[in-house]
Amino acid sequence: MLKNYDEALHELLEKTFISRPIQSYSLLKATDLVLAKNIYVHHDTPFFSNSAMDGYALGGTIHQCKEWKVIDRIAAGDSLPTTSLQTGEAVRIFTGAPIPPGTSTVVQQENTILINRILTLTQPVQGKQNIRFQGEELQKGDLLFSQGQKLFPANIALIASQGYKTVEIYKPLTILIYSTGNEVIEPGSSLTSGKIYDANRYLLLSWLQKSSHHIIDGGILPDNQQETELSLIKASQQADIIITSGGVSVGEEDHVHNALKKLGKLILWKLAIKPGKPFAWGQINNKLFFMLPGNPISTLVTFQQLVIPALRHLAGEPIEKCLSKPILAQAQFTKTKVQSRREFLRIKLELTQGIPKAYLLNNQGSAMLATISQANGLAEIPENTVIQTGDFIKIYPLHYSL
Repeated sequence: MLKNYDEALHELLEKTFISRPIQSYSLLKATDLVLAKNIYVHHDTPFFSNSAMDGYALGGTIHQCKEWKVIDRIAAGDSLPTTSLQTGEAVRIFTGAPIPPGTSTVVQQENTILINRILTLTQPVQGKQNIRFQGEELQKGDLLFSQGQKLFPANIALIASQGYKTVEIYKPLTILIYSTGNEVIEPGSSLTSGKIYDANRYLLLSWLQKSSHHIIDGGILPDNQQETELSLIKASQQADIIITSGGVSVGEEDHVHNALKKLGKLILWKLAIKPGKPFAWGQINNKLFFMLPGNPISTLVTFQQLVIPALRHLAGEPIEKCLSKPILAQAQFTKTKVQSRREFLRIKLELTQGIPKAYLLNNQGSAMLATISQANGLAEIPENTVIQTGDFIKIYPLHYSL
């Protein structure tokens, strides 16, 4: 019986698990990895009250004065002043410089006139202007980032601003990628009768190569049961996750499927989706094994819609952050032939004017790779559903990232 897509994805995320060692990483090496422990605010932010612009800090009660005597000069990097400003006193101050005690407000220099150290204002001012107050952004002891947070450059910058040099992260995954089949050959080889160049492995390797995980190119597995079994045993000793494309059906030449059943555990096989029906996953030596269909578009759809969320969860992110976020777009096509399986169609998503619009691309066959180079999204068409022009449908953007 075919598994419903939503049920399969839920089961995949809820029941997949691998051991995730924790390591200390320098900040610059932690980008795109996942925090293994909470990070807390070390210091109030701002660390001290400081000026938001170049100007003058005015002391005491503002409305009692028409002019102020400039008694000092404070620049960014100077020590925190200890002498309190009195009414009628001011100091020259620069952006980022510490605010003296007794400061009522900071007036920008464009709104002042200074003659012989006597300051007058050309515009009315109010109290507490142009001051960044200590702790107004973050306070010591607050939670900065939670365990399970994937670290992007902005996160790294904020952590660095708190003085952290290293963070505790989940060790990057080791992922090994195979293509399968005697018909598949390497690009650059001579193309002989009955052969095709390997596209699937190149799709998956290039998709993952920008991630912070360790990616191993396993090459092409031949249609040989013994060689397949030996290769998968070796892979289970090298990698946390093994991914293959092809050989997942039940024919005599589908050796990957047979090897998994012999060496490990087949957990799920066959999904009610199109393309991608013969997707499977299981375990060998407690290592996760994803078997993708051999047709290129089936490989792409199952990888984006199932494997990528699973990899993100296995890397340490909470389930709710792993799921692909669809965009609601208005269909610019009709589809009157209903399918008993959920479909994922290649579309061109237009976001430039008002409501997002989805245009269906030609040649939707699961072996037709050319169309995907024009697509920037997958349209989800529910089971037994007719689509009319103007209907709103879910679109999963093709980001090609982990």
